[in-house]
Parts: sequence; structure tokens; C-alpha cells
Amino acid sequence: MKSQANTPERLHLAMLLSVLGGIMDGYSYSVRGGVFATGQTGNLIIFAYRFVHGQHALAFRAFVPILGFWLGIFTAQFILNHIALKKGENRKLKSRILFLEAVVLFGIGFVPDTVLDIIPNSITSLLAAMQFSSFRKFEDELAYASVFCTGNMRSCAELYYKGIFQKNRSALRRAFKYSGILLSFLAGAVIAMIVGETIGEKTIWLGSCMAILCAILFETDRSGNCRITAGSTEKRNTMEYDGMQWNAME
Repeated sequence: MKSQANTPERLHLAMLLSVLGGIMDGYSYSVRGGVFATGQTGNLIIFAYRFVHGQHALAFRAFVPILGFWLGIFTAQFILNHIALKKGENRKLKSRILFLEAVVLFGIGFVPDTVLDIIPNSITSLLAAMQFSSFRKFEDELAYASVFCTGNMRSCAELYYKGIFQKNRSALRRAFKYSGILLSFLAGAVIAMIVGETIGEKTIWLGSCMAILCAILFETDRSGNCRITAGSTEKRNTMEYDGMQWNAME
């Protein structure tokens, strides 16, 4: 049975979450030792390269964010599948995850560059995983990932093919939406890299501000959805939270 707690995010919120994902990845790569906070495929390649070339200490630095990502997935799944479902507060806890993300990212900005990068990177990866696991669909039940791009890019390309070659206007409109999400992630990464040249480790404060903005908008959308769904529960009872569906994989 569907409830407003599981309503997909609106496009503008999905785009802002993608900006946040881009900021985290651009920050960790350009400021914190050349690894990825969100793109674990890249970290696996970096780990393999460094390990094969005997750079074992550097390889370990690339592997730690992967462990942080796993821990973040476990944490988010526990919250959403146990705590939230038992209390019926799935959507409220999602907004609290964003506020938590904002607070922790702000704290990471105080970690000096003299501290090993694996500490802020692993924490950032944990937060990225929680965000990824908590926000999985937008608008018309479209699966997406807000912290990396490969799955989004695949979906976007498929929809453009249907829109251009099969004359499917609905697919073309959806392709435009995915394009907005991809460009948002790119914008976040570019901004983080540019700002990182000036303020270094404090660049992550941009991500903290973005997380707060997303949480506020999420709460605003939640209030609107509560009013909308009050009179149409029977018509909109097919969507459930799917904790194991990974249609927008990295």
C-alpha cells in the first residue's frame, strides 16, 4: 500500500541532491587525496592500480572509502527498513538523514589537511551511501542515483534513443529530466574543484549548505504530498519502498 512517505522526489529536489553528490565527489578527489567519495568503481580501479604497482599504503587509502560506502548502505537500510517502517516515519527520517549529513559535512570541513585523508573520505563515503540508499526515485517512478552517474547516463541514453528514433515524446521528456540530473552532478563537481583551489578542506561546507537546502525542500514537498494524498489514497496505492531495487546502479 502506498503512503505519502514513499512518494518519489520531485525533479528539482533530485537535481539538488545530485549537485550535492557532485560536490562530495569533486571534493574528495581534488582536495582529499585523489579518491572518490561516491564513485566506488573508480576507487576499485585506483586500489587495483596502486596495489599492482606496490603502493600498498596508497592502495589502502582508496579501499577505506569503499568500506565506508558499505557501512553507509547498511546504516540507511537499517533505518529505513526497521526503525522507519515500525514507526511509520519513513519520510521524516529521510529528512533527518539529510540534516545529519549537513552537520557531519560541516564538521569534516574542520579536519585539517595534516590529518590522513582516509578519515574524512571514509565518513563522506558513508554519508553518500546513506543518501544513495534513501533517495532512489523521482517524479514518474524513475529510478536514479544522486551520488554517481553511470546508471543515470544509461537510462538517459536509452530514453533519448526511444525519443529520437522511435518518436516517443514521453521518453524524450524523461530523457530531458535525466539530462538535468547529470548536468547537476557535473555542476556540483566543477564547483567543488574550483572552490577547492581557494579554501581547500572547507569546500565541503558547500555540501553542508546544499544538504540543509535539500532537507528543507524535502520537508516542504512532504507537507504538500500529505495534502495531495489525503483524498486519493485508493487511486495511488501501488508504490512501495523497494529497498532492494537497484535500477540506477553506478
